[in-house]
Amino acid sequence: MLQIRGAVNIQRGTVAAPKGVSAHIPQVSFSLRGPRLARVLLLTALPILGLAGCAINQVSSNGEISRTVADAKSVAVTGENGSVELVRDPAATTMQISAAIRCSADTTEKAAARVKATKLTAERDPDGTVRVAVEFPPREPAVTVVYVGDHAGSHDSASIVIRASNLDGIQVTTSNGSVSVGAFAGPAKLETSNGSIELTGYAGPIDARSSNGAIVASGVLTPVIADTSNGRIEIALAPQAEGNLRLETSNGPVIVELGERWQGTVTADTSNGKIDLSGGEVVRKRGVGTMTIGDASKAAARIDTSNGPVTVRSAKK
Repeated sequence: MLQIRGAVNIQRGTVAAPKGVSAHIPQVSFSLRGPRLARVLLLTALPILGLAGCAINQVSSNGEISRTVADAKSVAVTGENGSVELVRDPAATTMQISAAIRCSADTTEKAAARVKATKLTAERDPDGTVRVAVEFPPREPAVTVVYVGDHAGSHDSASIVIRASNLDGIQVTTSNGSVSVGAFAGPAKLETSNGSIELTGYAGPIDARSSNGAIVASGVLTPVIADTSNGRIEIALAPQAEGNLRLETSNGPVIVELGERWQGTVTADTSNGKIDLSGGEVVRKRGVGTMTIGDASKAAARIDTSNGPVTVRSAKK
């Protein structure tokens, strides 16, 4: 596999090898800074490695698939390279699922054929959980290449939108895209490897994790777990929320608004940034801020960031 190392973003794609051309590429390492320079050097290196005849330029084709499921109680979505959005629609009598498909290939005809062969599955379990996934057709044998920067030209993608009146539990896993969830209820377990997560008015335990993106939740109940390796965290609790919070980011600010009924102990820790706590009894010591609001034992809010300020406000009167 061709590898490029340095202070750049790396994504994997494929380049189709012509018939009769060996697909073996020895390991090559570069020490680079800047995605533009990295892409130039990558394209310069390909002819040297015997890939001058490979199809690097990709074309894409778009399409849309939809499904309807009756009597849906909860949902589990597995996405691949695309966003997932769940919209609460009180007027909906069934779960309505749509997927915007984008496929790439070395010709327009092949890209369109890939779109046509892509499947949207929506299977209802006996307990009422609907399992949603997009299945792309297999690719032709290809040479694996590492793309550097903000483009991965050969990746297929699917952006999924789900509309329902009520759901008691949501699980979303996507490899590269944002996640947006409306005012549903039940446990929410949300994960994306590269994208933001947003919840509005959600009434249930929340576990949201992103390896690269912001996590924003407003008007939500507790408990809340939010974990991102690179992005801000903003949590605004509903007035009646009383449970625990565990918020952690390795690079970004954290902003928390506690509801009127929230009581407990807030602990905020940052290695590089200001800690601003208000609405309770505050103690600061060696980069750690502690705030007690009402009954200190009732709940706990633990906030950690290695690079960014922390702001916590209490609405308790």
